[in-house]
Amino acid sequence: MSAARLLRPFFLLVLTAFSLVPFWWMLIASLKAGDQQLTSGNPWWFDEVYWGGYRDLFAGSLFRTWMLNTVLVLVATVAISLVASCLAAYALAHLGVPHGRSLVLVLFATYLVPQGVLFLPLVRLLARLHLLNSPAALIVTYPGLVIPFGTWVLWSFFRSLPRDLVDLARLEGAGPVRTLTVVLLPMAAPALAAVGLFAVAVVFNDFLYAFTLIQSQQDTTLMGGVGLLSTDLGETGPTFAAVMLGIVPIALACAFFADRYAAGLGTGIIE
Repeated sequence: MSAARLLRPFFLLVLTAFSLVPFWWMLIASLKAGDQQLTSGNPWWFDEVYWGGYRDLFAGSLFRTWMLNTVLVLVATVAISLVASCLAAYALAHLGVPHGRSLVLVLFATYLVPQGVLFLPLVRLLARLHLLNSPAALIVTYPGLVIPFGTWVLWSFFRSLPRDLVDLARLEGAGPVRTLTVVLLPMAAPALAAVGLFAVAVVFNDFLYAFTLIQSQQDTTLMGGVGLLSTDLGETGPTFAAVMLGIVPIALACAFFADRYAAGLGTGIIE
């Protein structure tokens, strides 16, 4: 047995432990009273389990409201992003749009623009539309971060499929919508999963827009609510408890569907 095969389990174990360290640190922090995790004691263990952070979090209705707002924004973002990305990718790949490849590259390049550059124009636009301080501000914003990436992934996937599939569907009388929904989308599950998981990551990784576009405590999402909780540096337990309850289910979902995400990103290549 080669040395590489012997060392592979060791490296996998080290990488797994390294990935779980932040979750363990936050779990310990959520089970400590006051600001002990930040000021004193062992940061990797607790002297006494303190459930006050979770009790305080659930005692009020704000956390439940934040979670409902997050679910609303998440579902809307995923739905809008998938529909728009599918339509754009199909049109660019199979409907003969002039300079389709160049348009895809331009769309993908917009994803590389830093969020800070877009912040002030976005705030002015949302203010004119009277969407600030409501979940609608994020429902309008987040798809703009997902659709360029989703269009690129799905365009690459559609281009990698045999052209005969689309031509045969047209010969049998299928229109563009039927060709997309009946022929192409059933085979695009890995690519759709990749786009969906990316949309989930955008919603739960964003703090800038969630904290600044919505100032109302009743209308903000979980990430914006964490920003409000973090202002109380004397009692950090509820903050870490909110983070744990918010990100652990998403982290588990992404871990279980990681193979789908990798398969979706690996479909097709830009020629």
